[in-house]
Amino acid sequence: MMRRILYILLLFIGVVAKAQDPHFSQFYANPLYLSPSLAGATDGGRLIVNYRNQWPEISQAFSTYAISFDNFFPTFNSGIGFYLMQDRAGSAGLTSTNAAFQYSYNIVLSKFWQMIPAVQFAYGNKSVNFNKTIFPDQPPGTGGSSGAYDRLSNDQIHYIDLAASLFLYSPKYWIGFTMDHLAEPNYTFLNEESRAEYKYTVFGGMNIWSEKKHRKSLNRSFSASFRYQRQAQFEQVDVGVYWHNSPLELGIWYRGLPFFNGAEKSAAINQDAIIALLAYDLGPLRVGYSYDITIGSLGWSTAGAHELSLIFEFNQRSRMRSGGRRPAVPCSESANPLNSIGGKYTRKKRRLY
Repeated sequence: MMRRILYILLLFIGVVAKAQDPHFSQFYANPLYLSPSLAGATDGGRLIVNYRNQWPEISQAFSTYAISFDNFFPTFNSGIGFYLMQDRAGSAGLTSTNAAFQYSYNIVLSKFWQMIPAVQFAYGNKSVNFNKTIFPDQPPGTGGSSGAYDRLSNDQIHYIDLAASLFLYSPKYWIGFTMDHLAEPNYTFLNEESRAEYKYTVFGGMNIWSEKKHRKSLNRSFSASFRYQRQAQFEQVDVGVYWHNSPLELGIWYRGLPFFNGAEKSAAINQDAIIALLAYDLGPLRVGYSYDITIGSLGWSTAGAHELSLIFEFNQRSRMRSGGRRPAVPCSESANPLNSIGGKYTRKKRRLY
């Protein structure tokens, strides 16, 4: 019964097409999608590939692919980024494709704090196969039109969108804010107007503890972080911790609304998932795998979600860390610890996941 309900839900999503944005549990492993301010967050170039398979037990459920590239240019104190993402959902083959360009600028506020404002320009396309849909008012086997079908004006949507973000960080703390869909693109296939809602994302955290010794090749850290998202009446919180003992990293996260859900603030709690992460560094390449353990009402009928990330860093400029010019962005793997002599930042490869 539950599986039948899920199939109906996916069919509905494929036709209406005013669904929420794609979701990644490893949001620090997809930094350009999290915030345009994270474009150029390393000391050189970075190439990232992400894949998410949500509800694998359900045929033709949700699958999302993303590839991104970003680079920091010290001459201009700026970063640029590009990402391409495609999301497929539902039995009607709803496909969403987005391509974005990002620009960020690094501002030094003090010896410890830096700020990165950024903007994003995006092009999007949505398509759906109406031949795979059956409407309630369409006679079975007739292939004729129906009142619902007649409202569908086309099977392709093209749109332009904008986003802006701000990121503030020190070697120990970080916090960021992203506002997406500033252009309010029209998302519906129906012969009417239905604008995308603004999407707000707030993320941050702290480096609780870190230790690095070059002679012993020791690199350990422990950090905590969060992400809050809101779009229209939908909202979500991710809270978790990372433990990094190079080359291995482990993480565990809770996703849901731990306090209350809905305007009535009732006792009902929106539980979603527990996420377990395992990542491994292979030189400049980081491989990460996570699994969403569903704890909500859907239970095990969906088989959770699998997610894979690959991060490759190249042309990194080690001298950028000396003298405290650009302390590493802390997220996930810890920030640079402060040198006790002279208050300068010590050198450490910058990572973001």
